[in-house]
Amino acid sequence: MKNVFIDIARMGKNNSWLYVAGFLIVMVAAIVFSLPTVLVTNLKTQKPTVPAYQYMAVALLQFIGIIVGLWFVMKFLHGRSFKTLITPFETINWKRIAQSAGLWFVITVVVELLFYGIFPEMYRFTLNIEDFLPALIVGVLLIPIQSTAEELLCRGYLLQGIGSKNIWVGVIVTAVLFGLAHGFNPEIQKVGFAIAMIYFIGVGLFFALLTVFDKKLELPMGIHAANNVYSFLIVSYPDSVLPSPSIFMVTELNFSIMIAGWLITTIIYVFLANKIFNLRPVIED
Repeated sequence: MKNVFIDIARMGKNNSWLYVAGFLIVMVAAIVFSLPTVLVTNLKTQKPTVPAYQYMAVALLQFIGIIVGLWFVMKFLHGRSFKTLITPFETINWKRIAQSAGLWFVITVVVELLFYGIFPEMYRFTLNIEDFLPALIVGVLLIPIQSTAEELLCRGYLLQGIGSKNIWVGVIVTAVLFGLAHGFNPEIQKVGFAIAMIYFIGVGLFFALLTVFDKKLELPMGIHAANNVYSFLIVSYPDSVLPSPSIFMVTELNFSIMIAGWLITTIIYVFLANKIFNLRPVIED
């Protein structure tokens, strides 16, 4: 089975032990870059001691560490271009990433309005312009860095590394790892580990399959950025991992409804993306 996005990993040094070493280096970089977060966190309550947008700006430094770490291991361990984590082709199509983000954002708004019509009691208007405007600037500028870092690590580095040995093992393992990586989020304690993992692993599986199907990381990068910006600025929920001065707040985190909404959004996105982005077969003989 051939897939140009996965096979690009074989152009560089592709030994399994290099991926283990590379992953550890990236994690160390993330930890080092996350150390300033201690300065803006109450260690007893684990709550921010500064406004949400300031806390987010500091907390997201760890994702810059992930990107820096990945650049280092790609150049010095694997000997191939950092760009190949996103596309095996000559250039990255930034317009395509933006279109994917816009499509997902619009569909999410439509589905959210549907749920608001059915469950209006679930939503509370919480807009505070004084807090929202600085958060808007920080969110639009920095949240795409966070989502891109996660995509580069999970659906770029790890999917290519594991997938170059077995493409379907790569899809499954990266989906599970993506889910487990969110297992420490504060909201998990509220809803229960099992149902939360259904959501997060499902998201990881969708992103991995979309990457393999499209042979590029561009579409998941757009979706992930749009999803996180929407969750931070438009509709947030209690105990979110990134406290947010969003326009609306759901009164209670209900993962069952959240999963239903995500499934509807995903189905609509895949239907439209197949027409807009001309998705191609998963593998070639």
